[in-house]
Amino acid sequence: MILGLGTDIIENERIERIYRSFKNRFLNRIFTEQEIEYSISHSDPIPYLAGRFAVKEAAIKALNLQGSAGFAWKDIEVCGQIFGKKRLAFHNGAQRVADRLCVEKSHISLSHSNSLSIAVVILENMQNQIQIRAKSLDSKQ
Repeated sequence: MILGLGTDIIENERIERIYRSFKNRFLNRIFTEQEIEYSISHSDPIPYLAGRFAVKEAAIKALNLQGSAGFAWKDIEVCGQIFGKKRLAFHNGAQRVADRLCVEKSHISLSHSNSLSIAVVILENMQNQIQIRAKSLDSKQ
């Protein structure tokens, strides 16, 4: 069962302006070490950073998070360095939200051109797992 769907599109130029202005401060606030390492290994890291930023935004939408939800940008991570073999990992606050929603599996698709990056995130779970979790929560009240 699909629990959440999020999509985001961003102009790469926006990420480039922020990166030029704030450099490592921006990178270290938004991205994990692995995301930074992968992105800067390319001759032009901007589309790779923008794509990962779009995934994070799409994941926030898929988790239905609003405002300050007790998580950091790094709590949502794009893992994998092989073309087409990316996966989404939640950590800390984002993991707690995913656990509350009973997220078992995530799917991401990200793509970029010279000017735009786009990402789609789908979160899913098996229906019976949600029912078991709901019953468990009801019995605690």
